[in-house]
Amino acid sequence: MELQGFGGSFIGKTLWVHGDPWVPWEFLPDIKCRVLLRGLSDPSVSISENWTYSIAPENTKDWSCVATILKALSASTSVLVAWSNDVSMSPAAARFLEGLPVTRLMIGPGAPALLPDAVLFSKDCATARSLCERLPARAGHGPCVLPPPDAWAELIGSLAESSMCLLVTDVDDKAWTFYWHKPADSSTLTAADVKERVQAYLSAAQRLLTL
Repeated sequence: MELQGFGGSFIGKTLWVHGDPWVPWEFLPDIKCRVLLRGLSDPSVSISENWTYSIAPENTKDWSCVATILKALSASTSVLVAWSNDVSMSPAAARFLEGLPVTRLMIGPGAPALLPDAVLFSKDCATARSLCERLPARAGHGPCVLPPPDAWAELIGSLAESSMCLLVTDVDDKAWTFYWHKPADSSTLTAADVKERVQAYLSAAQRLLTL
């Protein structure tokens, strides 16, 4: 089973990055505003990416503020709304986000709040098969169809050897389709940039402790 690289865009879609937290900028061109909704944990992308807004909604009042901000932003510019899957999100909040003219990115393991249009796996694809098996029929096509276990194991192994990862989507297709992708192609900061930013955070925290 041979895969091709996905050459389209996911602007306006719902994505799920499963595994190591990262943002697939390669497939998100021309995003002007980046909003991160933080949960109980603080994903590493909160430091490694330049977010326009970083918000930790904890109650109904917080979500009301988030809704006001996102409505205003999405009316005037292209917006990415990202959140870790441990964000406490009610069904009403999920439906609100799904109805906005924005790009939605769910990060990390755990049950996603919305059905994704694409799932991007990190290097650890051990759970990929069971997750893909649960992708349902929709939009005039059937559920996700997987190759036999032996062929699947060979596919995952060849991806790992090539420093590639698995992507499954029905965007631009009439079925759930498998592609390869490289998380490294989406990096916006070098390792030195990340190290410098972390050091800046630590230095700022140390100054606060001495006040």
